[in-house]
Amino acid sequence: MFNCAGTSRTRLTVFALSLLFFVGARAACAQELTYVGLTPGDSGSTVILSDLLTGFVPGVKVGDKVFSQFSYSGNGDMPDSSVVSVFGFQDPDGNYGLSFHGAFIDFPGGEPSQANLGFDVSVATDAQQQGWRISDAHLFMGGVGLGNESEISINESFAGVSQTLNVFSSTVTGQSGQTLSDWVDFDDPTPSLRVTKEIFAFAGQGTNLPARTTVIDQSFSQVQVPEPSAAMLMILASAWLIGRRNATH
Repeated sequence: MFNCAGTSRTRLTVFALSLLFFVGARAACAQELTYVGLTPGDSGSTVILSDLLTGFVPGVKVGDKVFSQFSYSGNGDMPDSSVVSVFGFQDPDGNYGLSFHGAFIDFPGGEPSQANLGFDVSVATDAQQQGWRISDAHLFMGGVGLGNESEISINESFAGVSQTLNVFSSTVTGQSGQTLSDWVDFDDPTPSLRVTKEIFAFAGQGTNLPARTTVIDQSFSQVQVPEPSAAMLMILASAWLIGRRNATH
């Protein structure tokens, strides 16, 4: 016998589930739309670091990467977050990231100046679903200037990862030299990272020039990692082909 009541309940259940899915999808889209797009070529805009710290701008999206949960602190002559600009960045190899522009500086006399800058970076949701993971990080320091017996450096670390990055410029006696770019290849590609930069600047006592850098560029490259089920199928297929090849000889 045809059960009208059961059919009605089924339709109501399907409708309710569809409505919940629609509301959830709209909420997810609304949350994603709050992130400012800074992809080079698509947008010429920039954001101020202080707006990212207060949550006025909750995060930015650059290409296939999303950046959020910014933190910053500085002492000595390091700039206030309100005068640090954040741009979207793409390195010569096409990898996306961020570029921080500000006067990270120490003036002659007194103690060194230091700042800490942190953020989360993750692969965008659509790229994550396709198996893309962060595999490398690249750090560049530009606009460097310093006098005698001075130095400026950036040490970068990643939460839960042993590898680090370091760039520097120094005129300190016995330690002079510079490395303005560095990169690291992660042992285990990951969908997200917590990045922390320690910026150090010291203008020597015998100089009237500040120690400074004005541009800090950061980019991340990625690899496509197959899902476990797909990887297992590939292994089984390879084993089957080897078995067939052996059986025919």
